[in-house]
Amino acid sequence: MYPELFSIGKITIYTYGVLVALGFFVGMQYIVKYSKNIIAKQQVYDFLFYVILVGIIGARLFYVTLDLPYYKSNPLEILQVWKGGLVYYGGFVAVLIFAFFYCRYKKINIVKLMDVFAPALALGHAFGRIGCFFSGCCYGKNSDCFFAIAQKHPTQLYEAFGNFIIFYILHNRLKKSHKDGYVFVLYMILYSLLRFFVEFFRGDDRGTFFLGLSPAQNISIVIFVVAAVILLFTKNGAKNEK
Repeated sequence: MYPELFSIGKITIYTYGVLVALGFFVGMQYIVKYSKNIIAKQQVYDFLFYVILVGIIGARLFYVTLDLPYYKSNPLEILQVWKGGLVYYGGFVAVLIFAFFYCRYKKINIVKLMDVFAPALALGHAFGRIGCFFSGCCYGKNSDCFFAIAQKHPTQLYEAFGNFIIFYILHNRLKKSHKDGYVFVLYMILYSLLRFFVEFFRGDDRGTFFLGLSPAQNISIVIFVVAAVILLFTKNGAKNEK
């Protein structure tokens, strides 16, 4: 692993922090480019500032909650986000809640905006997972397969590769004619499936929850079911309109 990119005096630049920042940057540029007909340019920058802030806070709080005894003993480390320790689903849920109220207050079409956000989420997340790989977190179980790295499944790279594929699918879908909300719902389905199956190869301790599955797998099931129901109802609605 390569957790530290370089140091300048007493200042250390962490690979994870750089790649997460890069993920936010490329995702933000994508949203700015493809949301021109939905939200004013200056307004989208304001919105993205809050989204990044809320996303980081939500992702960090979820991570801290999963290892609460440790952080109770080391409270100052809660703020050391640049060293690693973000749970994607924590940020995802926090941003969704924030976006709903923000868009309602500003009278922005949240459904259309979420369609643009979907490919950006997958793209930015892919860079973040590469950061996880270099940081050494979110590692996989022991393995002797030919593509194992340090005798472990490179689960971070599995998810990064999967997210790049999801981005490709969603980007092409966004450019075609589609019903509002379809691209975001498709993202929910594709990512929840990816995360659910990658979790089986994870080797770090994340605890178990319902059905002996990890917290992320349980959340993935909920997201998949919700997305599938939305897709089913919208399709039936379209048929009834005919």
